[in-house]
Amino acid sequence: MFKNYLKIAFRNLLKSKGTSVINILGLSIGMACCVIIFLFVQNELKYDSFHSKSKDIFRVLTIDEALGVSSNLVGITLPALGPAMENNFPEVEKRVRMIPQGRQLISYEQQGFYTEHFAYAEPSLFDVFDFKLIDGDTEKALTEPNTVIFTQSMAKKTFGEENPIGKRIDFGNQTSLEVVGVMADVTENSHLDFDVIMSMEQADTTSGFAQFLRSWQSISMVTYVQLASPENEEGVESKMEELIRANNVGDNFKVTLQPLKDVHLKSSGILFENYNLNKTDANYVYTLAAVGLFVILIASFNFMNLSTARSANRAQEVGVRKVFGADRVQLINQFMIESIVLCFVSFFIAIGLVALASPLINLPIEENLALHFLSNGNWLLGAFVFVLVLGLFSGSYPALLLSGYNPITILRGSFKTSSKGVLLRKSLVIFQFTISITMIIGTAIVYDQLQHQRNIEKGFDPEQVVTLNIGNPGLQQSMPVLINKLEQSPDIIKTARTAGMPGRTFGRRGVRPEGVPQEDTWIISVLGFDENFMELMDMQISEGRGFDVNMQTDVQQAVLINEAMAKELTWSEPVGKKITFGQQERTVIGVVKDFHFANMRHKIEPLAMFFNPNGGGNLAVKFSSANAGQTMEFIQSAWDEVFPNSPLEYRFFDEEFGQQYASDERFGTLVFSFTWLAIFIACLGLFGLSAFTAEQKTKEIGVRKVLGASISGIVVLLSRQFSQLIAVAVILAVPIAYYLMSLWLSDFEYRVDMNWIWFAISAMAAILIALLTVAFQSVKAATINPSKSLRYE
Repeated sequence: MFKNYLKIAFRNLLKSKGTSVINILGLSIGMACCVIIFLFVQNELKYDSFHSKSKDIFRVLTIDEALGVSSNLVGITLPALGPAMENNFPEVEKRVRMIPQGRQLISYEQQGFYTEHFAYAEPSLFDVFDFKLIDGDTEKALTEPNTVIFTQSMAKKTFGEENPIGKRIDFGNQTSLEVVGVMADVTENSHLDFDVIMSMEQADTTSGFAQFLRSWQSISMVTYVQLASPENEEGVESKMEELIRANNVGDNFKVTLQPLKDVHLKSSGILFENYNLNKTDANYVYTLAAVGLFVILIASFNFMNLSTARSANRAQEVGVRKVFGADRVQLINQFMIESIVLCFVSFFIAIGLVALASPLINLPIEENLALHFLSNGNWLLGAFVFVLVLGLFSGSYPALLLSGYNPITILRGSFKTSSKGVLLRKSLVIFQFTISITMIIGTAIVYDQLQHQRNIEKGFDPEQVVTLNIGNPGLQQSMPVLINKLEQSPDIIKTARTAGMPGRTFGRRGVRPEGVPQEDTWIISVLGFDENFMELMDMQISEGRGFDVNMQTDVQQAVLINEAMAKELTWSEPVGKKITFGQQERTVIGVVKDFHFANMRHKIEPLAMFFNPNGGGNLAVKFSSANAGQTMEFIQSAWDEVFPNSPLEYRFFDEEFGQQYASDERFGTLVFSFTWLAIFIACLGLFGLSAFTAEQKTKEIGVRKVLGASISGIVVLLSRQFSQLIAVAVILAVPIAYYLMSLWLSDFEYRVDMNWIWFAISAMAAILIALLTVAFQSVKAATINPSKSLRYE
C-alpha cells in the first residue's frame, strides 16, 4: 500500500509540473534559509556551554553610579573582591581572576612575536573552566611566579617544532618567563580566548602588583566565581553588597553577577570588556530565528494555498476513488504522503543550496555548512522530524478538505470550491504579505540607522590614519627615532603619540570639579596625547586653546575637556575652571568639540584630556591617499630599520572604528538577504494563485473579450482581488513594523527618527512587486484568442 502511495505521489508531482515547481522551489529556499539561520542561531547560543560547570559560573560586574558616567555597567571589578568572596561565602566554591591584555609583544631568542590574546590569570582558571592543558603539570600550572602557558598554535608559532616546556621568553619589563605548560587551542565558542597565559603569582608580596591584587580601591579586574548552585545567585549578590561596604568601597559602586551563558548574548551595553570581542545582542539572534520561522511559514502557506486552490482539479479523482471503495483515511494518507514526499524532495534540494551558498556566508564554521549540518546525527534526526512535521502541517488542510468531498456531488459535476477554502487562501495571502511588508519596512529602517551610524558627525576624521601599536616599554624608548624617519616621507602628513584611539575603551578617574557639592562623586573618562594628535585627527577646539609644546605648565597643570563635560557640569564659561585629579589640581585651558570615543550605542560621556608629549603606546600616522601602498611599504621599512627584531603591528583606524557596529552591520545584511528571499517565496505563491485564477476564468475572459472588453480592463479585473489583499496586508504591517522598530531603535543613543517615507516606499514596493507578479498571468490570460477561450472545456 505504501509503495502505491509513493508511486501516485510522484505521478501527481509530475502531472502538475507548474504547481510542483513553485512548491518545491519555495520550500527549498525556505528550508535552506532555515538551515542557515539555525546554524547561525545555534552557533550563537552555544557560547561557553562546553564548560561542564557552565550553569554554576558567574561573572562579577560593577555598576558605577557616579556622576559623569552614563554607561555605568562594566565588565571589571575590585581586585580583592574575588578572594574575599571565596573566603567568606560558603556558596562560592572557587574564584578565578584574570587580566586580559590582548595583543602583546613577546620575544624568544631576540625574535619578536605578537600574541592575539595575552592574559594574566590565576591557577584556578583550569578548575573553574574546562580549558585543556595537554602538556605540563595541571596541579602546578600558574602557581609559580614568572611562569607562562602557551596554546598549541602559539607555541608552534614561537618555538617551531621544539618542545616549549622549560623555554624562556621575554615580555615587557619582565624577563625570563618560563613556559610550564601547553594548552589546547580554544576551538569551542568561548568569549574567553587565550594564546599566552601568565601567572599572577608574585615572588615579592610587597610589590606594587601584589598590592594591586589586594586592593579595594580600583575597578580593574576580570573576575568569575563558581557557585555551589545557581540558585545561590540572589543571596550572594546581597552578601557582595555588604562585603564591599565593609571594605569602604565608594557608595557609587555596586556589584552584581551575570550568568556565564549571558556573557556573549547580553553584554552589548557593558563597557571595559575588550576580551569579549565577539559579543552580540540576544535580540538579534531571536529576531533572526523569528525570520527563519516566518520564511518557512510563508513557503508552507504557499503549498497549502496552491493545494486548496487546485482541489477542484482533483475532485473527480477523489469521487472516483470513493466510488471504488476508498475510505477517507486512505485518501488522507495519500494526500499526506504527497505532501511529505514534496517536503523531503525540497529538503534535499535545500541542502544543495546551503552547500552552494556556504562560501558566501560568514559563519565561524570552517567546513562547508551543508557538510557541517549533515555530519551531526542529532541535527539530522531533528531535521527529519522537522521535515515530517512540516509535511504533515502543510498537507493537513488540503488532505482533510479533499478527502471530505461528497462523491455524488462531484460526479454530477455540481462541485464548487468551498467558500471556507477561498477564505483560507485569502487569509494566508494576507498573512504572508503582512510578514513580508513588515520585514521590508524593518530592513529599510535598519539600513537607515546603519547609514546614520556610518555618516554621523564623529568629531574627527577617520580617513587615511594608521595606528602603530608600540605598547612595549622597551620599544617606546626608540619611538622618537621612528617618528623622525617616518616624517622624512612627503606622503606622511603628520604623526602623533597617544594613549588610546576613539573606539577603544579609555580609562576612568575620579575627579573633583570646581563648584560641585562635596557629597557628589564624579568619575570621567581620560585620555593623554601629544601636541599633534588633535590636528592629525581633525578635532576642533570650541573654546579656549589646545596644548602648546612651548607651555611648560601644560604637562602638569593644564587639562582639556569635551563639550559633554562642560554641559554636564553646567559650566557656561569652562575655560579657567579647576578640576582636581587625586591630589593634583589642573586648570581647564580649552573645550574640545564632542567626538565619539565609545560604542555608538552609548551617549558621549564627559572626557578629560592631558598633555603627554612623550607617552602613550600608540603612534597615529596620517598619510596621503595618493601613494597609499608605497607609504605602507615605507612605514614597514622604517619600522624594520628601528625595530629589526619586532614585527610591525598596525591597524587602519577607519576599519578599527567601524568594528564598533560590526554586529549591527552583520544583522542588517542577514535581515536584508532573508527579507528579499521571503518576498520572493511569497510572490511565488502569488504567481501560482494568479495562474490558477486566470485558468478558472478562461471562459469568462473569452466572453468579456467578445463583448468588447479591453486587455487593460481584464488585467484590472484579474488583479483587483489580489490588490485588495495586499492593501489589507499593508494596513496590518505598518503598525506592527512601527512597534517592532521602535523597540530596536530604543537601544541606540544616536538614532534616526522613523521617517514615514520608508513605510510608504516599503508598502509601494510590496504592492508593485505583487502586482507585477499577478500582471504577468493576467496579461497572458487577457491576450488569449477568445475563440480558443470559448472552446475551453
